[in-house]
Amino acid sequence: MLSIFNKPGPNIPKKEAQTIVRDAYGLNLSATMLTSERDQNYLLKEKVGPKYVLKISHAAESLDVLEMQHAALAHIFLYDPEMQLPHPVNTLDGELIFRHKAASNENHYIRMVEYVPGELMKDLEKQTNGLINDLGSFLGRLDLALHGFEHPAARRSFPWDVAQTQFLITSQDNIRSKEDQLIIQHFLQEYEKNIVPISHDLKRAVIHNDGNDHNVIINKNNRAHGVIDFGDMVHTYIICESAVCLAYLVINNPDPINLTAELIKAYQNVFPLTELEVSVIIYFICLRLCISVTMAAYRKQLFPDNKYITVTEDQAWVFLRKMKSVDLQDWSGQVVNKIFH
Repeated sequence: MLSIFNKPGPNIPKKEAQTIVRDAYGLNLSATMLTSERDQNYLLKEKVGPKYVLKISHAAESLDVLEMQHAALAHIFLYDPEMQLPHPVNTLDGELIFRHKAASNENHYIRMVEYVPGELMKDLEKQTNGLINDLGSFLGRLDLALHGFEHPAARRSFPWDVAQTQFLITSQDNIRSKEDQLIIQHFLQEYEKNIVPISHDLKRAVIHNDGNDHNVIINKNNRAHGVIDFGDMVHTYIICESAVCLAYLVINNPDPINLTAELIKAYQNVFPLTELEVSVIIYFICLRLCISVTMAAYRKQLFPDNKYITVTEDQAWVFLRKMKSVDLQDWSGQVVNKIFH
């Protein structure tokens, strides 16, 4: 199950990537490698600027997961054609996905997608007052456009699905500090006590599952207008879409309760959530950060040179240590009151 996480990712040199693009797509473009958690991506440019992204999948990635991503992109475009997305591009032979044998003798699925213009949210020098509100509305649009989408690959065993706790249970010993392991156990217990008994009342659907500031694209008017990286898509609780996004916002914000309420209010105006769903979001925020720090502890031992793995690790631990002593029901009650009462 964890092979895409515990085996090295692709390592195709730039010249080979450019040759792939020329042979498969008939294009002569410059290539610049981008950071990635487990795959390999090259930004492809013409003289006028960025044009495409070449995506080289991990050798252990399954074809059905890639096909799910393409099907989801087509579904979103059908219902919200204004949303900026990394649409796949056909090869000269009319293929959206093809196999390439690298010099390492590993086979990788290759795709080329359209470049989504704009700036990553994480790279903004300053976030405007309305950006969180706008981000909430954008996530609501995304889930509304995904509404009704189904694919067998979405119902996979996947450690980044917050609803699946097996990875946390079996991998927490990768965290060196016993004290920090107890923090993971604390939030697992909170999940078992507060979420499992009411889980049947929480709506499920296929979600993007990675709408963080590394994947949301902001346009020149400082509005969220696009999203990239559909590799973590999964069928899970709908509230997790907002929880995943908020997990990486609250760790750097002095007022996480008001931040959460502001984003969810905007989301609600597009894609309504129940009071019950909103009341459990903090548990999913904390669990997502537990997955993040546990995955970092696990993978940095295997790939110490990949700095992307630990990009939010320190801030996440600060937040989790603080929240361990917080009454999560009271925290939730404050958010619910700000939204519904």
